[in-house]
Amino acid sequence: MDTKTNVTELKAIPTASGIYVRGVVVSNRAKAFNRKDGSGISVVVEAEIALQPGVAVFQRYFDPKKDAGIRVDGENVVEFPKLKEFGIVMIKAQRVRTDESTGQLTIRGGELVA
Repeated sequence: MDTKTNVTELKAIPTASGIYVRGVVVSNRAKAFNRKDGSGISVVVEAEIALQPGVAVFQRYFDPKKDAGIRVDGENVVEFPKLKEFGIVMIKAQRVRTDESTGQLTIRGGELVA
């Protein structure tokens, strides 16, 4: 891998303040579940982001009734929006949490910047 091409692929950090997480997308997965209030099915899409060091999980929640990119067959998620695997992403995190037992970072509220 040529280091010169990696430098040109990276984008500058935005000037807005906040917590930014930059890493490489390792995997994508989706799970469907019934809401506690009984109002229907919801889908959580999780992307594992490789950091230096460690792994973070970026969670996004979708309503299959409102979002056309989500297709659910029973409780199986057939189609969902995926991040490009092995691509560099930057996320502006709103809610970040660390699991005390595993030490894994979870980003629950966030916006995909790049």
